[in-house]
Amino acid sequence: MSPLRIQALAALLLWSLFAALPANAQPPLPDRAIHSGDIVISIIIDDLGNQMAAGRRAIKLPGALTYAFLPHLACSPRLAKLAHRHHKEVMLHLPMEADDGEAMGPGGLTRGMNEKQLKNEMRRDINAIPYVRGFNNHMGSRLTKNLQRMDWVMQMAMFRNDLYFVDSRTTRDTVALKEAEKHGIRSAKRDVFLDYKKDNEAIVRQQLKILIERARKKGTALAIGHPYRDTLKVLKAWLPTLAKQGIKLVPVSELISIRNARRHSRWQLSSSH
Repeated sequence: MSPLRIQALAALLLWSLFAALPANAQPPLPDRAIHSGDIVISIIIDDLGNQMAAGRRAIKLPGALTYAFLPHLACSPRLAKLAHRHHKEVMLHLPMEADDGEAMGPGGLTRGMNEKQLKNEMRRDINAIPYVRGFNNHMGSRLTKNLQRMDWVMQMAMFRNDLYFVDSRTTRDTVALKEAEKHGIRSAKRDVFLDYKKDNEAIVRQQLKILIERARKKGTALAIGHPYRDTLKVLKAWLPTLAKQGIKLVPVSELISIRNARRHSRWQLSSSH
């Protein structure tokens, strides 16, 4: 059998594995007219699924935040459905191997997996979260440096062509974003971590200032935070102030679309001269 025939059959098999996925029709989101000069941010709340109470508090935050759920945890499906009902965007927080060997939890992808094992595990992880629109890496400082494994991850993502990817950038040496772009997957990278130290209000406030400064400079910015008590407390007070600051908060899928549209507009403008 020719190599092309083998590739075609493999693609058909992978597609069939995703054919049984539940429909991800989203409820209508609030209207957010975005103009070319608007300053736009997105915020992902990571590590959801371990605790129901913390997850509920996070989902009750005002505005179009995006929520990333760990797979195969007891609370993840219920919380993802709750987020969906509140018109919040849902992501898979995909566990990946870290340099320090820290436990990833269920559904983790490791460098020791072969192609079939990794892709099967990732398929199970995607299926575990209802209404998933995209994914980002949980941990992953070891795996996201591995070109071959990131190639396999992005191959798998291609068979759900509605999925986007966010590189959490847990290592400077990550190749994940580059591989996503190479495979034509809508993608972005984390600009700011809101709470690199747990339950420290001062750090969260400072990181939010950095987020806004970056957004004003670049037009858009993307932050990742966690359902820590102090992070949620600061966000609850801060999010209602965005309109007065002239900042628009959008889901990650929308941020990626805005960035792509603006990039295309700049390219068209430069090509016309």
